[in-house]
Amino acid sequence: MESGVAKFQILMELRRLGERAFLYKLRKEQPDLSEEQINEELTKWYQTRPGAEHGDGVGIIGDISRFEKQN
Repeated sequence: MESGVAKFQILMELRRLGERAFLYKLRKEQPDLSEEQINEELTKWYQTRPGAEHGDGVGIIGDISRFEKQN
């Protein structure tokens, strides 16, 4: 059975692969974009791709305030 660390590493590799695929498609479709424009498009993609609206998780949306520092 794989450890949590190994599963996380696989997850990060899949994220990198998805990003590379998006950038390849973007550069092929719009070769005249500047690096700044490419970064803006990448940021938009991360925020609007399916599932991103709620943090890519399934189930009940949690309350983000639980991560705020308690004094």
